[in-house]
Amino acid sequence: MLRDVLTGGRQAMSRETALKAAATVLGAIAGAAAVEGFLREPFQLDVARLTIVSPWLPAGFDGLKIVQLSDLHLHHISRAYRRAIDVVRREHPSLVVITGDLVDRPEQAAACLAFLSQLRGAAGVPVVVVPGNWDHRAFPTKQSIAAWHKRIQAEIGVRVLANQNVVLHRHGDRMWLVGTDDPYFGHADLDASFKGVPDTAFALVLTHAPEAFEELAQRPAARLVLAGHTHGGQVRLPFIGAVRVPSRYGTRFARGLFKLGNTLFYVNAGMGMSHLPIRFLCQPELTFITLTSCRLDESTAG
Repeated sequence: MLRDVLTGGRQAMSRETALKAAATVLGAIAGAAAVEGFLREPFQLDVARLTIVSPWLPAGFDGLKIVQLSDLHLHHISRAYRRAIDVVRREHPSLVVITGDLVDRPEQAAACLAFLSQLRGAAGVPVVVVPGNWDHRAFPTKQSIAAWHKRIQAEIGVRVLANQNVVLHRHGDRMWLVGTDDPYFGHADLDASFKGVPDTAFALVLTHAPEAFEELAQRPAARLVLAGHTHGGQVRLPFIGAVRVPSRYGTRFARGLFKLGNTLFYVNAGMGMSHLPIRFLCQPELTFITLTSCRLDESTAG
């Protein structure tokens, strides 16, 4: 009887010790994850590189190198943003594009303009932006968002495309750069965006969110679409990936390269954060995209 009591007591103590050890380990893991998510990753920079091989790309644009940034949510120019400027200065791209969500609030405008000015100076090439849903939150009226876009263009020389397109010329060839307004809040007008763009053209499309992907895939000229908005999920878990993405597609287009029909789509994980100042297993991203032409019987992506 006494032996049973002692045995039971030792078992209870062993369970208590095991529980305390497990709690200690879990606490340590949670602490390390918090440090990683709140204090380390938001200030890192993932420089991604992608080559798009397309049979529709005009030969004159073979080798065109594009830098894509997205979702700045710029409060101040932190280490990640300074590194992005340094990388752009070193790599000499042909074009820099930013796919929306420059600011969260109007009072962040000065910091955003300072970053855009430094970025444009470092790039030495055109910088083009399209609006995102947070830009419309910060400037909620037609007059205020138009004034913000005018300020970006007049003070910094950065082009804003909102349901518009421009023709790019290179080595005797031409392609179209199409920019939609934010599709997440329903501001995108694809008919206006593609006005005058031939169906046989190569159009590089900038849009903020994946919300219009299926509609864009129906546009013959839309050969490559660059987007952001998702932040790559902002918090990703091992073996699971993005936990949540604010999109009607859920996590389907959380980040990376996709193909619908003959259209390629790339979703950038973004630079900034929204709602919570955390990034976990999802560093801020700067993407280099190199365009390469090929024959029709070759691969359309590489």
